[in-house]
Amino acid sequence: MITDKDKPGLGSPTIGLPDHIPNLRRLKCFYAAILVLLAVIIARLWYLQIVKGPELAGLAATLRTRLIRRVPPRGEIRDAKGRVLATNRSHFVVSVLPDEMKKNPQLLPRLALLLHKTEDELADEIRLNKTTPFDPVPVATDVDIKLLSEVEEQRLDLPGVLITKDPIRYYTDNRLCTHVLGIVRPINAEELETLRKKGYRGGDLIGKEGLEYTYEAELRGKEGGQRIEVDARGRMRRVVEEVKPLPGRTLRLTLDRDLQQVAYDALQEAFAKGHPGAAVALDPRDGAVLAFVSVPSYDLNKYGTDYNKLLKDPSHPLINRVSGSKYPCGSTFKLITAAAGLETGAITPTSRDYCPGVIYLGNRAFHCDRRTGHGALGFYDAIGESCDVYFWHVGMRVGAENLAAWARRFGVGSKTGIDLPVDTPGRVPTDRWKRKYGYGPWRPGDTLNMAIGQGFVGVSPLQLAVYTAALANGGTRLRPQLVREIIDYSSGKPVVVHRLKRQVRGTLGLSKAYRDAIVEGMRRALEPGGTAGRCAIPGLSIAGKTGTAEAVIHGKDVSHSVFVCFAPVENPKIAIAVLVEGGGFGADTAAPIARRILGRYFGIKLDNAAVPIGGHSPGVD
Repeated sequence: MITDKDKPGLGSPTIGLPDHIPNLRRLKCFYAAILVLLAVIIARLWYLQIVKGPELAGLAATLRTRLIRRVPPRGEIRDAKGRVLATNRSHFVVSVLPDEMKKNPQLLPRLALLLHKTEDELADEIRLNKTTPFDPVPVATDVDIKLLSEVEEQRLDLPGVLITKDPIRYYTDNRLCTHVLGIVRPINAEELETLRKKGYRGGDLIGKEGLEYTYEAELRGKEGGQRIEVDARGRMRRVVEEVKPLPGRTLRLTLDRDLQQVAYDALQEAFAKGHPGAAVALDPRDGAVLAFVSVPSYDLNKYGTDYNKLLKDPSHPLINRVSGSKYPCGSTFKLITAAAGLETGAITPTSRDYCPGVIYLGNRAFHCDRRTGHGALGFYDAIGESCDVYFWHVGMRVGAENLAAWARRFGVGSKTGIDLPVDTPGRVPTDRWKRKYGYGPWRPGDTLNMAIGQGFVGVSPLQLAVYTAALANGGTRLRPQLVREIIDYSSGKPVVVHRLKRQVRGTLGLSKAYRDAIVEGMRRALEPGGTAGRCAIPGLSIAGKTGTAEAVIHGKDVSHSVFVCFAPVENPKIAIAVLVEGGGFGADTAAPIARRILGRYFGIKLDNAAVPIGGHSPGVD
């Protein structure tokens, strides 16, 4: 019989507790730490993939791709009839990726050797023009086939070096419109600092002068680009995507190239005899600039290579003589003196005077241009024959302050507002001005000089044309404008986004009767016996005024030849101002040039040999 004692397990010793009992609190902390770590990892993954995902994806794409900017073609500039004056041609550009240069130290010396530059020069150029490590920096533009071949041959050893075909400015006008069009040049560090926020990068071309400067925003266009895939050594593998650049807007000017050519050729004849000059023509109805020529000129396409030579040229071809230079204007100022005399009551259109050929101020003699004197003459003939004595007397009666006030009404002393960066205000001398600049107090002789446009008077040819146009249109001083239309072709169809609008800058303040009296005097200047009688054009009524302005150039006394006019008198359509430095009497050089411009504008065939430029007209202003 089996008892309970004999049963297995019964009565045997019990299993005791282990010597070490786990600390449940520490175990819980361990599990909690693991959970926190997992939560951090998950949160980090969520942040990287969800929050920063697009940014990091872009960075990753940047590391394997490069965005190559495509420069947009600048907008064309055309004349009034649509003929191209400024366009674009293609050229090759060598660029380098700064990031690749940093990863490949051997790249800098190799590239510098190819470009015939020192390593320091190339490094400085890249540093100054770099925007980001991944944007290409142009290091050579308009490169020739020899350099292209050398770069291509060593392409495997030049990681990060790119060759692109970009548009570059090209001018077709052959020096006719140099001072109107202006020039584009690489952006400098100071300009880049200001314009970087507008999307400009190092190496970009930007308008520096002329219309290229004024209308930079319209002409520039919108850049495009290519995103290319590169290998581990920075060499291009394929184009991933491309955005085509949009060309800039087109400017259609008010200038007529044919009229410009005639003015240029005529001024060149004077320059061939050593006399630089300027000619400008305006439409007195709306202020449109019909011609704008400064001679000597230069080839805009060679500006970079010829710059040092141009800078040293004693004839100063870089100067815009039309709107950027001021001159004594001689007897053309008598139109202002006449207006001041009439409106202040110092004279009337019937006032007569006697010219003995000289007047005395103290012990100083002031000689009339006609030394033998004009004798007795009235207001109209005083303008037509340009009698100095008559207008000296008017100036003394009017006084210096009134002369200065009327000069300002005619626009002298203030900018014309033309759409060019160079626009001199000229100078209206006063007692205060003289004292300020150390010339002493105002003297009676200063008033005599001012009355005939001499002394300290300074007027640009453009200002002469503006106030001549104001006399032509009845007394309204208009802003001269060069752009007739701005046209946008980005949609594939021409869309005019701007049209010229007549803009009033001021009024002369002349009554119609007095304006008509001055114009009658100007008309007599083109009649037999008038100072410009030999420049009359049969069948065309012209109102004009000659001027001979005494000046000193390089220590030598010279006389500038000046002439202003408008036509036809009954319904004026064109106003002209011509000034030739050292050209002699106004009727000798400036007036024949204006005559040719008028002939071309009205389609009248002229015998230029009968009225040569520089022909002598004895005894006339």
